[in-house]
Amino acid sequence: MRAPGRVNLIGEHTDYNGYPVLPMAIDRDFVFAIAPADDRGIRLFNEDPSFEPRSFSAEFPVSPYSQGDWGNYVKAAVHGVLDAGFIDPKNARGFDAAIGGTIPESAGLSSSSALVVASALAFLAANQTEVEPGPLAELLARAERYVGSEGGGMDQAVSLLAETGRALMIDFFPLTATPAPLPGDIMFVVCNSLVRAPKSESVRYAYNSRVIECRLATALLARIVEEKIGRKIPAARLADLSAKNLGLEPAILNSWAQEAIGGQPLRLQEVARRLAMAPHAVETELCRLRDGSVLKEPPGGFRVWERYRHVLSEAERVRQMADALSEGNLTGIGSLMNQSHASCRDDYEISCPELEALVSIALESGALGSRLTGAGFGGCTVSAVRRESLDQFLSGVEAGYYDGFVNREGSRPFVAFQKLSDVMFPCRASMGAGYWQAQ
Repeated sequence: MRAPGRVNLIGEHTDYNGYPVLPMAIDRDFVFAIAPADDRGIRLFNEDPSFEPRSFSAEFPVSPYSQGDWGNYVKAAVHGVLDAGFIDPKNARGFDAAIGGTIPESAGLSSSSALVVASALAFLAANQTEVEPGPLAELLARAERYVGSEGGGMDQAVSLLAETGRALMIDFFPLTATPAPLPGDIMFVVCNSLVRAPKSESVRYAYNSRVIECRLATALLARIVEEKIGRKIPAARLADLSAKNLGLEPAILNSWAQEAIGGQPLRLQEVARRLAMAPHAVETELCRLRDGSVLKEPPGGFRVWERYRHVLSEAERVRQMADALSEGNLTGIGSLMNQSHASCRDDYEISCPELEALVSIALESGALGSRLTGAGFGGCTVSAVRRESLDQFLSGVEAGYYDGFVNREGSRPFVAFQKLSDVMFPCRASMGAGYWQAQ
């Protein structure tokens, strides 16, 4: 089994809001070598000794390990496949697997989702069951919430549906993927900030709070739209309330959103007042996470307007980027990436000092555009670089960030690495996940 990681070229935190994204699968992946078992046992051996062997039984429901354990991503896949009914829990077969990977951990390159995808393919193969990539991607997007994050479906979709040499513009609800050509005269280069961004650890609250703030934005906007047009609007996510879906001019919808949300952070009590709900009802209906817990109100209140503004502007940048890629508009590609990074930093607040330094150095080293990629809070940047300027770019970032900034800021908890090529590398758009039977 092989499942690739991905780099998101543009479209950060838009997927769970129902808006499109534009990632590509990369030539870094997880590989499973498996042998079907004669029982329900699943036994996992990772080539990296820092990830200890794990074993469990394919019995539904699958009980999780402690939070943050790498085995939970395999359990998420098995639990999800069993829950969907693709394999009968009473007759499920387990497997033995040797696992290796080249996707940097907690770097925003979707190592976790690639592990979930590869695990699902292994479990399906052991049970001689096939599921089409599209439905499987939608299933695994839900299944990965088993580990506690409130993400969307981009990572699973691109890992399963990617095409060699192309990016994918992915829309959701329903899931559709449209190949996007990549201009031959630029390369996309990943640079690791060496700051871990693990969704399952300290970043989990910050990540999930953005999801909740977007949920509050949806509720507040839906209420005022219903008041203005005089009818009920079924809205599960922000894309349901787009100007296009509502048949409104964007300027009109924006003015209504400003009226509904305002520009200041909102306390829970104020959200409840605007929705004509009791605060407890807001917590129960809008602030509850997948694991049943309720997200605590951020110390400064919910920053709903900024999250809303990022999502809508980022969704428009995705569509503009698809056009720029198709037209080979290198200046446009770089400008859109820079705009996206500024919005991620200022409105969604998912950057950090190390990412800011890395983006600045990338631009100084000749990048057309550079931005954080993935959930944020650390991890990697992606930069668009002219092919003929690649060596100059790599040398500039090596000197400016890895030999300069990292050494000057040595007291920070940077991730250690052995080879520069492990943390800074041009990406080739690779094919999606699959499996091959040994001859």
